Amino acid sequence: MRTFISIAVLLISLISQAQTGTLTGVVTDKSSGETLISATVVSGTAGTVTDIQGRYSIELPVGSHEVSISYIGYTTQKQDVLIKSGETIILNVALAADVKNLDLVVVSAGRFEQDISETTVSIEVLKPNIIENKSTTSIDDALMQTPGVVIVDNEPQIRSGSGYSFGAGSRVMVLVDDLPLLSGDAGRPSWGFLPVENVEQVEVIKGASSVLYGSAALSGVIHLRTRFASGHPETKANVFYGVYSDPQTTEGKYWQGSPMMTGMNFFHSRKIGSISLVIGGSYLGDDGHLGPVVDVDGTPASSAYNPFDVNRYAAETRGRMNMNLRWQPSKLPGLAIGLNTNWLKGESLNTLLWQNNKEGLYAAFDGSATRTKQVVGNVDPYIEYTTRHGSRHTLRTRWFNLDNNNDNDQGNYSDVYYGEYQYQQRYERFNIPDFTTTAGLVGIHTVGTGELYTAFDENGQNVADNYAAYLQLDKKLWKKLTISAGARYEYFRINDQHEGRPVYRGGLNLQLAKATFLRASYGQGFRFPTIAERYIETSVGVITVFPNPDLKSESSYNVELGVKQGFKLGNFKGFADAAFFMQEFEDYIEFTFGQWNPNPGFSNFLGLGFKSVNTGTARVTGADFSLLGQGKLGKFDVQVLAGYTYTVPITTSPDYIYARSPVDTNSILSMPMFRETTYAGTSSNPENNYLKYRLRHLVRADVEVKYLQMTAGLSFRYNSVMDNIDGIFEMLDDPSDPLTYQGYGIVEWRQEHNKGDYIFDFRFMFQFNETHRLGLVVNNMLNREYAIRPLTIEKPRTTVLQYTITI
Repeated sequence: MRTFISIAVLLISLISQAQTGTLTGVVTDKSSGETLISATVVSGTAGTVTDIQGRYSIELPVGSHEVSISYIGYTTQKQDVLIKSGETIILNVALAADVKNLDLVVVSAGRFEQDISETTVSIEVLKPNIIENKSTTSIDDALMQTPGVVIVDNEPQIRSGSGYSFGAGSRVMVLVDDLPLLSGDAGRPSWGFLPVENVEQVEVIKGASSVLYGSAALSGVIHLRTRFASGHPETKANVFYGVYSDPQTTEGKYWQGSPMMTGMNFFHSRKIGSISLVIGGSYLGDDGHLGPVVDVDGTPASSAYNPFDVNRYAAETRGRMNMNLRWQPSKLPGLAIGLNTNWLKGESLNTLLWQNNKEGLYAAFDGSATRTKQVVGNVDPYIEYTTRHGSRHTLRTRWFNLDNNNDNDQGNYSDVYYGEYQYQQRYERFNIPDFTTTAGLVGIHTVGTGELYTAFDENGQNVADNYAAYLQLDKKLWKKLTISAGARYEYFRINDQHEGRPVYRGGLNLQLAKATFLRASYGQGFRFPTIAERYIETSVGVITVFPNPDLKSESSYNVELGVKQGFKLGNFKGFADAAFFMQEFEDYIEFTFGQWNPNPGFSNFLGLGFKSVNTGTARVTGADFSLLGQGKLGKFDVQVLAGYTYTVPITTSPDYIYARSPVDTNSILSMPMFRETTYAGTSSNPENNYLKYRLRHLVRADVEVKYLQMTAGLSFRYNSVMDNIDGIFEMLDDPSDPLTYQGYGIVEWRQEHNKGDYIFDFRFMFQFNETHRLGLVVNNMLNREYAIRPLTIEKPRTTVLQYTITI
């Protein structure tokens, strides 16, 4: 009997195999020849997706079949095939870009490739031509053109979700190729470290994104995606020379000559068999826009330009090298093993406060300048495996090292060890199309050491750990409705304090018409304080910063309703987007002024200074509108990125007492205004309860036009005035009180500059042939004198000549 059953099973198996055949092949981009990962191949109820090498394999019954091959942003192809018993049919397909679509594919919204019109959150895309054509040396300069984004003293703000925090803590996560790149101790980005020469595109998510990206993504994400090597070797190099114009405040220029900058960057990519190699690098020598250092005897240091010296305030010199290496063994389809690394060494001289608003506008207030010798780098080994059944396993790791050697006893050093395993599954094989699940485990270990962080350990060593697990589900129903839902549990420990909490998100995107998409989303956020926010203890000039070991985590939720409308004018196509949003915060962390630790034995005997504290509750409401388009208008190739953002950022607990003076009210050290510290009481303008250091109106626009060999571009930015800052700066500017008067001139400056600032940039490029190009870039074309944050003057006009060679 057993023998009979075995024979029957064998016969059924042989008959089954005899009634099927295999269809296999590779899906590529028609124009570039590059393979397409996760393209969908479907026939009837059978389906699969391509692996990391663009390969697919699907078993089909004997007979004729119509096979559909599709990929986001490409025209779907349908092919008729005849499957014969036991045979393998090879069908290689080259898909062409869909000219009816804008062809914008993003990965940040759900950690898999999506058409931007189908995402459930607001997302902006910055293309690499803007970065390159504006002669960008640091990615934050290009980000300033993104609707809804402003960088305040290197700190990113999205939709007024953040203010100014002295470089400690960020509510915006910064990523490079899915991995975080914020410093482990302070949560601060190093913008000059990011590889501007090797950018595929920059994606900016506006709104809470903690479920997928963790604590720092409370208000959004900035994700820089680098390029992989294509099928053809490519080499590109840029060299540039620039000069600063004289400032408008003529008495502010106390030096001779004009500050200059020079630099270069290069990029090379190629495939060597199954190995993909990308290398790049850059060098910058920048005088900066402020005056030269003044020696003790009052004589200025040398004003002569030297790209390797830092002898001016705001000067910088840095060199950087990076490499991306990926191996895809042909004998193991779907497997990729890689190593990315990037290292920078530089020196800079940064100032916190100007001397005054007249002759000292381009000088540093005594003691407020910091000279930093920096080494920063990362090493990122990873392995990725994509099966023909739609499964993708990814293990990414990173060692991120930062060494800031400062000259004023404020040095800091940190090592971050990051690891993430992610499993992603698509379900075409199970006859469930357009369904993706993403799950992951994250572990981060940070050791931060510095003269700044001695509040917990006298040697300044602090240890932080972060562990998380997340799950996200994305499903498209009836080809019209996209549903997204996710959850994450986050656990933190810094030294002897720890906390864990779950967060959730959900979103919908409904296609109302052919090019009309309505979306709604809800997302929670949770941010644990950084080492710096809790344990920093330092002084810069007259400013003392106090630690707060008892600082609690902050949380928020974000809701949004938006609509995206596609349009096509001849061969020009794009999207217009409108969104209305609200974000509520609890235990909101602000870097604020107060009386914290009076002590007659200290130089700062009154104990006045700044500290990160929980200030109660806050809310940001608003709307933003953006326009993204590209294509031909007549004989001209045109690209447009523009937007307007309006926010109402307020504290909803202006009178909440978050600190009481530790000094007895009868003491001579007691200051009445700080006996009970509130948000309103420390504000320069408490009338409307506006949060400090916010820009409520932002306008961004960039238009680039190409005709034959000529390309011209114009950028525009408008920043409204900061309605509210720390009131102490205006108090210290009161000449009627000689004991506290510092002479910043901040009151007069804000009275004279109360309409906001508008800045124009212009660029022009001439392409001689496929190899050589010459460009002229004029930033701040009208030579406007403006300060995004009071007490820090921005750059005057710069004129840059750029030469590019492409091989």
